[in-house]
Amino acid sequence: MTNVTQSELSGEAEFDVSKGQLAWTTFLLSAVSLFNYMDRYGISILVEPIKADLQLSDTQLGLLTGFAFSLTYGLFGIPLGRLADTGHRVRLLAVCLAIWSAATAAMGAANNFIQLAITRVFVGIGEAGGTPSSNSLIGDYYPPETRARGLSLFTFGGTIGSTVGLALIGIIADQFGWRTAFVFMGVPGVVLAVVLLMTVREPPRGRFQAVEQAPNVHWWDGVKAVLNRMTMRHMIAGYAISAFGSLGIGAWQAAFFIRVHGLTLTEIGTALGVLVGLAAVAGTLIGAVVGPMMVKRDRRWELWWPATAYMICIPLYVVAFMTDHLWTAYAMIGIASITVYTCVGLLMSGVQSVLPADARAIGIALIMFAGGLFGAGIGPLLVGFLSDYWSATYGVDGLRYAIVVGIGFIFWGVLHFFFASKYYLDDLVS
Repeated sequence: MTNVTQSELSGEAEFDVSKGQLAWTTFLLSAVSLFNYMDRYGISILVEPIKADLQLSDTQLGLLTGFAFSLTYGLFGIPLGRLADTGHRVRLLAVCLAIWSAATAAMGAANNFIQLAITRVFVGIGEAGGTPSSNSLIGDYYPPETRARGLSLFTFGGTIGSTVGLALIGIIADQFGWRTAFVFMGVPGVVLAVVLLMTVREPPRGRFQAVEQAPNVHWWDGVKAVLNRMTMRHMIAGYAISAFGSLGIGAWQAAFFIRVHGLTLTEIGTALGVLVGLAAVAGTLIGAVVGPMMVKRDRRWELWWPATAYMICIPLYVVAFMTDHLWTAYAMIGIASITVYTCVGLLMSGVQSVLPADARAIGIALIMFAGGLFGAGIGPLLVGFLSDYWSATYGVDGLRYAIVVGIGFIFWGVLHFFFASKYYLDDLVS
């Protein structure tokens, strides 16, 4: 994919975006986010039937939900993020979407751990280019004062993917088997890739940047440009460490409710879909409406808000997984989901606020790399390993205690978000 100039990307001197074009582009990017989340996390609903059918251990399942996906997701995120900073983002996003969707559908044909791991690797490769491209596009479609709103609406698609998607996956898996569920997740994404490519315009890079656009540089110089900012160092660390706990929860919560509370796939898929979904919709809307108001008062709320949100979630998650009362667990997860989803758009907006246009996508890619390797990779794997280790002594409660260990890491991540806010104002570029 060759480098292109701003004029080549826009095809015109001015890039005027109508309200209809902005709404359509936001809708499609939100749909991409929907399949991103559903294809990435849908496997968490299917852990138990996959384990029973293929005779896998919790450690192997932790590798599938963790490293098999996250290692390539993180490693490919950097070069694909650089392509998003220098090349045609719409084309890159469409290709990546087609790759991860086809790989998800192919998981339905896997017959052993190795085949599942290979398909998860390709899901990770495809999704590695999705988030940087999407975030970079939104950064050039929305001005800084409403960018958090645009990113929150983008995240809203992921919310739907983790609600309706998870509920349907549970029902389909119960009725037709886990293999059909993977086909259901993957095929529509290939169609969406074609629609995206045909109908979304590539905006000029750095439309709202306050400083002159720098010429394209080597990808390593882009990495250094990101890491030279103390704000980004702490944001990367904060996100990665917080993801260690939160993604450990996400990968195993369906298995937890099936084992500890005796729910079926349909019951847990519907419960988590509706519960987390409604809470996430509420949280996303709160973030989209209230977040920009707080940012206008003090730009540092782009970091203060995520730090506070994650801190509030720690005791809520501990209660959710330690209580034996099902509805108490549901309530705690619901409140925690509202809290977490209020801050996603603000966090990604904060990245774009402190990085120039030609380094935004690689900045997102570095966050993905750290979050993928340490959070999505080690988090689910550690929970699976500890569950195998403690199950001999504590039975199904071994998974309960393993999840709680992971939750404790979130506080460490919170500290880094507060540290990042100390340098934020000095690093602002837009």
